[in-house]
Amino acid sequence: MHLIADTFRVPILGGGAMRTLALMTCAAVAAASALVGLAGAAEPNVGVLSVVQGRGVVTIEVRGNVLGRLTNGTLRVTDNTPGDRYAAYVVGRKLTQTRVGPRSVLYRGQGLRFRMLGGGYRVVIRGAGIDVEAVGRGIVTLDGEPRVPGEDVGVYSLDGADCELEPQRCSPLPTEPERFFLGVGEERNPRASGP
Repeated sequence: MHLIADTFRVPILGGGAMRTLALMTCAAVAAASALVGLAGAAEPNVGVLSVVQGRGVVTIEVRGNVLGRLTNGTLRVTDNTPGDRYAAYVVGRKLTQTRVGPRSVLYRGQGLRFRMLGGGYRVVIRGAGIDVEAVGRGIVTLDGEPRVPGEDVGVYSLDGADCELEPQRCSPLPTEPERFFLGVGEERNPRASGP
């Protein structure tokens, strides 16, 4: 009986692993809550970008929040407000990071997940499987890069639609670079909503 009782006392995850799992879960919930909270803010000059299954290059220069993942490719993050308390967070498989400037880091890898909450950032996402949500004010450049003519390069929305849940409200990524305003000046966007 003593052996059976001891068996039930053995934790499945060690204390350190359990704390890490709990912290990662809390961080993910906090990031999602912050992004959703800001998206629902009453401020009329805050914009929302959604990109799902993008292939090509998505450049976001924003003051606000960016949350996303990249199946395969590179992520270049420039911190435009290095003196604040916010920092970029990036994880993934085969992750390498190279400092490419005093405020810029280039990340390479597979299954990259990233978040930038608060502060000002310039984020250049290049590759395949780009899923990103951004909330704030700034400029977005979208450039879909099909490997063969007519290939699906993903969809996007600038009008608050979640392209993962409502793809019919989203537009295909442009196959030539197009620039859009996020937040202030959105009325100048030529294609801010779906077709």
